[in-house]
Amino acid sequence: MGRPLAIEDYTNMCFKCLQKKSITTYSIAYRGYGSSFDSFNSDLQLCNDCTPENINLWFNENPTMDGYCERYKYEEKLSEFLNTLPLEGKELFWARYSDEACADYIDGQDWIDYELGILPHEKCKEYGWYSPQEKEAYHKRFSICDKVKFIIYKDNSKGCHCPFGAFGNNDGTSKGHQTQSGCYKCKMFKIRENEIETITREDFDIYELENKLALKIMLKELRSKNKD
Repeated sequence: MGRPLAIEDYTNMCFKCLQKKSITTYSIAYRGYGSSFDSFNSDLQLCNDCTPENINLWFNENPTMDGYCERYKYEEKLSEFLNTLPLEGKELFWARYSDEACADYIDGQDWIDYELGILPHEKCKEYGWYSPQEKEAYHKRFSICDKVKFIIYKDNSKGCHCPFGAFGNNDGTSKGHQTQSGCYKCKMFKIRENEIETITREDFDIYELENKLALKIMLKELRSKNKD
């Protein structure tokens, strides 16, 4: 099976079976804080054969309010159905048919390639996305890097940081944590031989300055060698 390609002519195309048929368009718009689709607007095109029962309820329900939060009874069902779309259909719904801030300049094939994990690092950075290389480096390196420290704050809370900006879970792992870009191509990475050291915030500030200075000296020496 070949690499999925972005669809060029999607007029009257069902986003589920990717066939041109008589279609119905379902719109999601103007949902607010608390919704899984907060500030996200898009259209979903489906043919009769691919339309699930009660889909109108999923798209048109009115929320109940929980303080400032909107709660939608059927959003989980809607999300589950959207996850069953082929990648080409997902791209149309989440990218080209949506009006998110970056939707007007995302190339359809780039969106698909990003979901496949094959979009080049440089192209990812053009869109402001974490690249597959950055994700891999963070999850492989952070938990074993000797630069990472546990930080104890004055209120006895704890954090886990490296001196170059990356941070992870309070147990020193990165699982489930948002990707940090700093681990990719980090020149100071070294595998830790012992347990993660615990230091105070004040000591970490000094440690951070020392390491940034060491990196600056290293880069200066490398530039000098390259000139020679």
